[in-house]
Amino acid sequence: MQAVYIVDDAKIASVLIDPMRRAILNLLRQKPMTQAQLANELGLSGASLNHHMKILRSKKLATIAKREIERHRIMQIFFTSVAYLFVYDLNSLPKDISRYFYPVSLERARGLISVLMLKERSFEIESPEITNNLAERLSELIVKTARKYERKDVNSSYERIVFEIYTKAVSELLLTNIH
Repeated sequence: MQAVYIVDDAKIASVLIDPMRRAILNLLRQKPMTQAQLANELGLSGASLNHHMKILRSKKLATIAKREIERHRIMQIFFTSVAYLFVYDLNSLPKDISRYFYPVSLERARGLISVLMLKERSFEIESPEITNNLAERLSELIVKTARKYERKDVNSSYERIVFEIYTKAVSELLLTNIH
């Protein structure tokens, strides 16, 4: 699986607006699973999960990892995500689509601000505008950093790549004036 998939195409992003599809990809990045396993894990009916998988597969976001024949001669198909980390390039997406992914950026920024406030008690954010600007800048830096990992392949459960990308992006952000 590739380390990073940069979502900068509106058609792909519109598929990933659905939180259930993002949850499916999150499970599939951890380990290959059958549709029955996914449906059970997510509390979905088989038909509902099949609908989501058809969409994910049609956009090449999920692929077949392996096929196994069980002892009762039933073919089990295991799926995997095409990437370990999906990063949303909000500047490349139309506003009516990017707005669905903005809350993630905002929560990242709030988490970073909270850590900075814990580390340096005098650190303060005076307005929501500063938080929004920080969220936008952090998102841009994550995309910029993630582009260097797009062609890299990783095994599933390779969480280290995520921390590496985020650490580099946050380091670059801290070199600039946050306020």
